[in-house]
Amino acid sequence: MTRFACLVLLPLAACASVPADRPAGEPSVGARYSGTVQKVMRVVRQGADVPGMKLLGKVGNVLGPHLRHNTETHQYVVRTPTGQIIAQSDNEFAVGDCVQVVPRAQASGPAFRYDEAEIVRSESCSG
Repeated sequence: MTRFACLVLLPLAACASVPADRPAGEPSVGARYSGTVQKVMRVVRQGADVPGMKLLGKVGNVLGPHLRHNTETHQYVVRTPTGQIIAQSDNEFAVGDCVQVVPRAQASGPAFRYDEAEIVRSESCSG
């Protein structure tokens, strides 16, 4: 009986701790990270697969990567007061620029993939 009570109450206790004060799809105000760009790297973003390549089997596995449209983007390491954040963006920033990393809905850091966070110029860097 005790196990049954624990199994019923555990999910309820987990749901009770979830905040419901912000609309779905909106990042919370505290989810913005301000900091200084420490490192900039150019990375290649893998494009979508060409339709029908899987139907060709091994030949498709060989040809697929060559026919895929890959693009370059920037990966930034941003130093914040609480640590480092890594995010990718097409926007260009230089080392030493003050930026703000704003996560999109359901994205969690400290490492953000392409389009999981927006990087914008900021004036709120400390230190």
